[in-house]
Amino acid sequence: MDDRVLQSIRKHLQQPETWERIRGYLQLVSEKLTVTIGEAAQLFDFTENQLRDWEERGLLRPLRSRPNTGQRRYPPTELEKLAIIRDLINAGYPPGAIPLNIAELWHSLGPASFNGGGNAGAGAGGQAAAASVPLDRRVAQTDSALLWRYFASQALHHALLLLCEDLSRSHAAILLPRHAPDDGRLGQPRLPEELARLGESLIGWLSHGRSLHLFLEAAPAFEYPSDFRVQPLLAEGETWPADPTLLVVPRQMHSLNLQRPVVHLVRRLLAPLYACAAQWTTYFAPDLRNWLYPARAFPRGIDPSDTVLNGLMDLIIALGGQTPAGDDRWHCCCLMMPEDPAAPPGQQVLMVMACSRNSPHRAGQSRIFPNESHVYFRALRCPYLLYRPHLAIRDSAGLSQWPEHFGGGGSAVAIPIGCQSGPALGVLYVFAMTQEAFSEDDLRLLRLMGLIVEDLLLLYRARLDAMQGLEQLVKAPEVVNDSFINFLSENEFIRDLEILLAHLQQESALAGDGAVRAGAEANHERQGERLSTAVSKGSPSAVDPGAAELLYLFPLREAGELETLSIIALDIDNQSQIVRRYGELALRNLTQAIGQRIQRQLVDCRLYHIYGGRFYLLLKNISLERARQIAQTLRQALRRPYRVELLQQSVWQLEPPETSVELLDVSVRLGVTLYLRTKLIELLQRYAAAPTSTLAEVRSLIVGDLDQALNLGQEEGGDCVISWDPQAEDRGPHVRRFIRLASPNGL
Repeated sequence: MDDRVLQSIRKHLQQPETWERIRGYLQLVSEKLTVTIGEAAQLFDFTENQLRDWEERGLLRPLRSRPNTGQRRYPPTELEKLAIIRDLINAGYPPGAIPLNIAELWHSLGPASFNGGGNAGAGAGGQAAAASVPLDRRVAQTDSALLWRYFASQALHHALLLLCEDLSRSHAAILLPRHAPDDGRLGQPRLPEELARLGESLIGWLSHGRSLHLFLEAAPAFEYPSDFRVQPLLAEGETWPADPTLLVVPRQMHSLNLQRPVVHLVRRLLAPLYACAAQWTTYFAPDLRNWLYPARAFPRGIDPSDTVLNGLMDLIIALGGQTPAGDDRWHCCCLMMPEDPAAPPGQQVLMVMACSRNSPHRAGQSRIFPNESHVYFRALRCPYLLYRPHLAIRDSAGLSQWPEHFGGGGSAVAIPIGCQSGPALGVLYVFAMTQEAFSEDDLRLLRLMGLIVEDLLLLYRARLDAMQGLEQLVKAPEVVNDSFINFLSENEFIRDLEILLAHLQQESALAGDGAVRAGAEANHERQGERLSTAVSKGSPSAVDPGAAELLYLFPLREAGELETLSIIALDIDNQSQIVRRYGELALRNLTQAIGQRIQRQLVDCRLYHIYGGRFYLLLKNISLERARQIAQTLRQALRRPYRVELLQQSVWQLEPPETSVELLDVSVRLGVTLYLRTKLIELLQRYAAAPTSTLAEVRSLIVGDLDQALNLGQEEGGDCVISWDPQAEDRGPHVRRFIRLASPNGL
């Protein structure tokens, strides 16, 4: 081969534009393990005869299922060669001038293989060169790409939602070709089979669940083209589109919203993407090594270099277009947010969180003090977009750093961000030096950009909320909500109960059947005497020890054998009514307040929060009468008003919210049950041959008794104590009878 031709090929492959084109082709490789000769020819616009000729020459080496006769399969390494060959042929090099070692030549020049392949020399040279970018520079490059990835996904998502009226059972896509087709068919529908001829395209695919998939495709194609139809983005009454945008929808979908205002809005929204088409390969290449997880701490710890937010402010200025003289129609764009969202409305200080390049403010530093005459303070508490076509000095005195702002007047738009579901997160403020600079189409576009900014702010807040309590996660991995960390959980109740049962099981096994029976009879006699003095033969009631009395209980793990095991279950009455009227958070805060009051009322006990408003108390070696006294005391002590918060403090709030409500007539119902040592041993022996776990089966029976008691209390109307009745015969192998205790002193 002529050395001059080889040097020319080498020089061509070293061009950054060549790398971008070949990398675009190689995106096809990332999802394909092997392809047939027909597919390979279609992917790169070759004929099958050309591929066979190059194979005979030694330029290609496809896999064969059988030597010389099997079907040809082209792996990613061969597809990579075809991508290089296609680019060289497009550049004017004849196929015969392409060297046989073109893949090795490609890797030796520096670009890393898309598939991680290449020889050792290339890995030591090219791979190292690609990884030698300084870390701080790499982060800056990734920040820039993140802005465009975010904006592109939001722009294409909103465009599809505007254009496609019914996506509940279907899907759709919007396709932006990098280069407009030159076949004179820009305004005509295209066959789905012809999409690959459009070349590199940015695609937004909206699935059934309204999730958007954004990707850059070198030669878009369908596996089943007949399922789709492709049409240009044409408004009603138009005959020629303003850009090469294409809509891809299922063949049976006909409900498209192509009204002129909608199509015009979509075109303006997509214009910045076409303007940066030369950087698509950089911004949208599938390079997961440069993935960034954005999260910002607002309003504390503000990062004034937030590339995405500041970039969106610049994009808004660019979307406004330019004057005939080449100047921006809109001069400045700012995102202002309350420094303390919990402050009273008239005392909120606005801080500039992000701004465009020409803004007189500095992101993260400029503060604007309250003034009700300023348009952005009004917008913060207003459910409307505020437009001032003729701006007065009093409207925006916070921008007085601009002398020309008030010299020739101006116009401005202030849009509240995120006010549909609560107080506004902030205000998007756009200012123009000329009067009446915002048309109705401009207002639509700014509203849409306001939604994109709102989505980003909510994303930041959600990620900050999710990152709270990481230190507590390590200390107590079972506690998901830190406000309940001072209570024991249901997991700990199960562990404690099964530990007690396991000790009994071990003792009964060591003692032997005869000893166990003798000991059981003796224990039964002792407990019978204790119960006979504790329970009256008439209607059961309990002694009132006084609602304010502090009860000192025996700890669960005290020394000595287990004689009796008492469990008190407690649940809040009318929970569904509380949730319907005040919300789930009110019930959660009420549950926390009741649990704290139980802990103040009882000393040295083990309190387990099970779920919702339900608690368990596990008591060892106390009589049934004493357990009933404790339950009645708790019922009276907890029947009182409670003031609970209705709002949860956000990570953006400097002070907790002051929105609270007083819940009157809060009551609880309680269930009391007691198990003698002999009864527990009997249950353990009954389920000794259980196919699952003896301890788990016995524990499940005990919990079932507690559920039964609380359900009976709910049927009785709540505010009561339901207790096991030891004088009634069990109605089955383990069916306990429960009765309602009479309230002491009529309480």
